[in-house]
Amino acid sequence: MNTVSESTCAAEGTERTGCPSLALSLTQTRLKVKDIMNPEVVTASPSESIFAASRRMCKHRISCVVVVDDGRAVGVLTQKDLLTGIAHDEEGYSQLPVAERMSSPTIVVSPDVSVLEAGRILKARRIKHLPIVDDDRLVGIVTQTDITRGLVYLTPLQRVSEVMSPNIATINPEATAEDAARTMWARSITGVVVMQGSEAIGVVSQRDILMRVMALQKNPARTPVVDVMSTPVLPIPPNYSVFMASRMMAKMHIHRLVVKEGQRVYGIISQTDILQAVERRLGEEEKQRLFLACSEIPMFMLDAEASITYVNTAFLRLCAVSRYEDVVGNALSDATFWYTQKDRQRVCELLQRGEPGLLGLCLKTQERLRKRVVLLLTVTRNACNEIRSWQGVLWNVRQGRAKRNSVGEGQSLGGWTAPVLPDATEEPGAPATLDSTAARK
Repeated sequence: MNTVSESTCAAEGTERTGCPSLALSLTQTRLKVKDIMNPEVVTASPSESIFAASRRMCKHRISCVVVVDDGRAVGVLTQKDLLTGIAHDEEGYSQLPVAERMSSPTIVVSPDVSVLEAGRILKARRIKHLPIVDDDRLVGIVTQTDITRGLVYLTPLQRVSEVMSPNIATINPEATAEDAARTMWARSITGVVVMQGSEAIGVVSQRDILMRVMALQKNPARTPVVDVMSTPVLPIPPNYSVFMASRMMAKMHIHRLVVKEGQRVYGIISQTDILQAVERRLGEEEKQRLFLACSEIPMFMLDAEASITYVNTAFLRLCAVSRYEDVVGNALSDATFWYTQKDRQRVCELLQRGEPGLLGLCLKTQERLRKRVVLLLTVTRNACNEIRSWQGVLWNVRQGRAKRNSVGEGQSLGGWTAPVLPDATEEPGAPATLDSTAARK
């Protein structure tokens, strides 16, 4: 049994910047596998037959059983393991003991590993199931389905057409279940589309073969694929959102959807495709957060309710705040940040509109000093057009010219574009007059 521990990248981020959770967002690091795991683990013993274990998988409609010996997880028997025996037409395969075909040693994780880290482990190890062990005791299991479902809500993903696999594995209706199993095994995939001419008439998955062939002790070489496939095909259009596709799979307890418009089949989208897309997007966000940490420009992030979730050290210096915890959790519209009630009201109105904007304001530092700043806000939305987060910059107007010389007006800053700052006057109490219309010019 191999226990994989949490990645140290978050701790390294703390060491570099003095701020916690910079490598990962707060939401991502707080979501642990214990929050999404299934505590009711279906198990098998090493000595029982593969047929008995497969029947148990069919009964519970699951894709694996954890093999336990003397209370310890010693292996995992998956649908893929069963498919291998069918693809190679092994005689007496179903009566072999589980120990001869299970995947071992078992990769396990603790309940406190983050969901994002668990997803990375699945990808690195090329597996789809992770038993959860606490003090050598099996306490749950997470699958690729669980992790995809947990992560997809954290990430605004693109259209299905940008995530799907365009190269579809297909077979004709005259093929057998054994042919389908061989195709899946040879291409390391979990499903094939049954095509009649240019029309998709069904989908055959590992689970279909398990439940409709192996569990019924049918001969896969003599079982027509049309007797095994799931039909009718439930297509989605290419412009369908990845978020909604994931929700449909979860609701219908399926792992893939055919992407089709009219009579044309464009591709297939699976949970693997979605998980990889989530990881790519989170990787991009991680690079952005590392940029924020190192930047001399005061930057911050807000959650959907406009409460501060992250600030960099330049922001702390601007506000004359020494501790990260004194800022995080406060609302950006909080009166402690703004010198006048009017400025606070302008920030509230910008947030209520839910649109990017640019405002000239007077910031109130913790020492109750006034600093003229330009606030730049951008907003991120999910596939349902709901606000997911905000990102912002506070430009010190007094230092504006120095910033422009070092950065350059209009230059990109890790996803943000430096605004064209107004010339500053240092008259006490003179508010900046820049408003959000400048952001659209």
